[in-house]
Amino acid sequence: MLDFKKEIQKYKPILEVEDVENSINSDEIKDMMDILKQLSNQKQDTNNR
Repeated sequence: MLDFKKEIQKYKPILEVEDVENSINSDEIKDMMDILKQLSNQKQDTNNR
């Protein structure tokens, strides 16, 4: 059987919703920057030909 007292001692709280949202939003911004850099590089490549 489970020992509730032992299990509750092992408990670690999960990230707060705001922390998770901030983490996701920062990843999205990085992704958008990567896309913009790629598009910019492609545009420069076509202009250099």
